[in-house]
Amino acid sequence: MEGSYDLSQVALSYLVAILASYCALYFATQLSVVSGKRRYLWLSIGAMSMGLGIWSMHFIGMGAYKMAMPMTYDLGMTLVSSVAAVLSSGLALYLISRTNMSGRMLATGSLVMGAGIALMHYLGMAAMKMTPAVSYEPVWFSISIVIAVGASAAAMAICRYTQNLVGTQAAVYQGIAALVMGAAICGMHYSGMEAVVFPPGSMPDPANQLTGATLGVPVVVAAVVFVLIALVTVYTDIKVRLGEQERSVREEQRAASWADNKAFSDEVTGLPNRAGLEQHLAKRLADQASDSAPFAVLMLEMANLRELDQSIHQRDINQQIGALARALSAQLSTNSYLARYSNNRFCVITDQVPEGDVQALVNDIFQTADITRLADADIRWQVGCARFPDDAASNRELLRQALKTVSLKTEGGDDVQGHMVTS
Repeated sequence: MEGSYDLSQVALSYLVAILASYCALYFATQLSVVSGKRRYLWLSIGAMSMGLGIWSMHFIGMGAYKMAMPMTYDLGMTLVSSVAAVLSSGLALYLISRTNMSGRMLATGSLVMGAGIALMHYLGMAAMKMTPAVSYEPVWFSISIVIAVGASAAAMAICRYTQNLVGTQAAVYQGIAALVMGAAICGMHYSGMEAVVFPPGSMPDPANQLTGATLGVPVVVAAVVFVLIALVTVYTDIKVRLGEQERSVREEQRAASWADNKAFSDEVTGLPNRAGLEQHLAKRLADQASDSAPFAVLMLEMANLRELDQSIHQRDINQQIGALARALSAQLSTNSYLARYSNNRFCVITDQVPEGDVQALVNDIFQTADITRLADADIRWQVGCARFPDDAASNRELLRQALKTVSLKTEGGDDVQGHMVTS
């Protein structure tokens, strides 16, 4: 008996199958992270959602097939087919959600899901109770089973993979799995329909309780309920995925910021440390590749810090050095860069380079008592200087030159000279 398909209903059946698959994969993912009563709740909702989706897809697909005779169905067999869809869906979801899934378990889950889809379909076909009974062409019947099992295996494998992903990447892979599983459900159904052989003169049992009109009501209700659940599920899932992605990005940014602070900042003063100084200097030189604007690198050493260290408690000296760093920073212009090069050395990078030497700049820095004393003791400062581009053109050479011996005096005539050793 020949028939034809209403393509709009075929497309609707595929859409319903995709939504059912996406819901199933979403609930399977949730099952892997919940426990106790919530796990059974999610499993029940997922099984109902997927089972009703597959069941309604089947009867939408049956309605898409237009024949000369009316299609009617036995109520009991129809209900059994829906129960088969729900139970097989629940078992498949349970297997997918297991923490450790072996290859054998994946194969078992694929067989269960594929068999459930096939069982629901052929029970639904049997609910027609045709006289004489329909038969099935062996090749297409086998193809329908292979499609159901094979595509279910692919979908389950993708689902397992997505459980380790977050954000939009997980949603994309889950969507791909839903397309594959939806194709499995539809592929099984329509290849199974191709396998059906209607004997000449075959007619549905007159005792069938569900006609096209009466069957349409429960199918529409089931489809509407399922679609509403599916849409809420999809919306919730995408919202959660995007939230996970945003949290992941924020956590990565916080971790990167924390690592940068630890790697390039001095814990005592909060200033950039030696690594931060070298990074800043290298970047400045790279930025000035086309514009060789002069600047100076000053190395300020507390030559007697070891002596002061012995007379001041460690916590107190750290507090004093922190205050000293703030005082130094206050003395510098806004376009100067201050770093703590080592325990007893600070480094200043500044554009304010006097034409003759750096004496005026040093006098400006040391004009406050806050910089010349640590606790109740005098600091003996030693100063080194290197100019770019006159003295050196690389960051390491500039620092090396700044560590060499120089002789500078404050405006009051006090020495601030001494030897600075390379570290």
